[in-house]
Amino acid sequence: MARINYNCLRGKICDFAPAEPRTNPHLWVILEENGRKWFATINIRSDKDAASDPVGASYLYYFIDSDFSHPVIPSVLARPSGLSPVLRDYSSGALDFQRGNLFDPRQMRVLPAEGGGEDTLVHRLQAILQVAKNVGADVFFYGNAFPRDNPHQTDAAFGYTPSTPFGVDNIHMTQGDPRAIELRVRENGVWHDGACFIWDDASRRMTAVFLAFQAQAWHTDENGEPLPGATGAEPPRYDFANGPGEPRPTPSRVGEITSAHRAPDGSSAVIVTNMSPSPLGVSGWSIIAQARQTIGLPATTLAPGQTLSIAGPPGFLVDSGGILTLRDGAGLGVDGVAYLGGDGAHGWSTSF
Repeated sequence: MARINYNCLRGKICDFAPAEPRTNPHLWVILEENGRKWFATINIRSDKDAASDPVGASYLYYFIDSDFSHPVIPSVLARPSGLSPVLRDYSSGALDFQRGNLFDPRQMRVLPAEGGGEDTLVHRLQAILQVAKNVGADVFFYGNAFPRDNPHQTDAAFGYTPSTPFGVDNIHMTQGDPRAIELRVRENGVWHDGACFIWDDASRRMTAVFLAFQAQAWHTDENGEPLPGATGAEPPRYDFANGPGEPRPTPSRVGEITSAHRAPDGSSAVIVTNMSPSPLGVSGWSIIAQARQTIGLPATTLAPGQTLSIAGPPGFLVDSGGILTLRDGAGLGVDGVAYLGGDGAHGWSTSF
């Protein structure tokens, strides 16, 4: 069972700096709320890899969305100041990179943690945190709340250590670890992924930061354990044979959810399209709404470019916004989308 003590820490940026000693693969952050200071630690590179792996294997996947739009945002903004537990399901606002459709994993890239160049993960994270500090933005760290037992943990970086009893770590995806790593860290699970959100109230804009390890699998079972296979819904794999790394060609996504339509009477339709140049059999495929309600696709074959309309019962599409996931017959995610809903009285449609 995963050891994650899933919580959200909300506050404003007080201090941030690379961890000390500099061999520690983290960026340290101090948040302040109501006169109290809290400690958070963000991974900036992997220390889970084998000694024989190329240095590029330690680079983290990252995706930074500076205009994040998703139905989870009201839940994020409703989090209380300080540290609060998060129930591990979609309806409670928990995060899951593979089930919550927070972003398109194909947009993730890798960066070295630090180095001589300006474009490093630490540089990008510090720039975002500095802006958040300058504008007084609210910052939300989702992750594991761990009891702090070192009263001098951050003295070397900041000259002080917060007196609050917990810190927050695992501000990254916490599922899909291979067996050898999972036996050591015991983090695999669903609906308890970590992330950082930054809310600028003046501009009404949310920034989201998502991090993951290259060793983690992008398809998992309901225990967060790796599932074999690829559908084109994964980040690119990198070839580090020639130094900094080049993304390898990724498989094309054969099927996509291309639109959704909600009628005034509450009925709905979700459109699936064959995006491949070959016939696509969808027997055993399904669409999952709000991470709980499943509709199976008919046992048919779609010609290249052909669409399939899947009728949904009342409530399958939610006027306040929701998520839809397309899975193949092996239970692997093929596509995942989030939508913001619309006016139910008049009906609405959206494309992806």
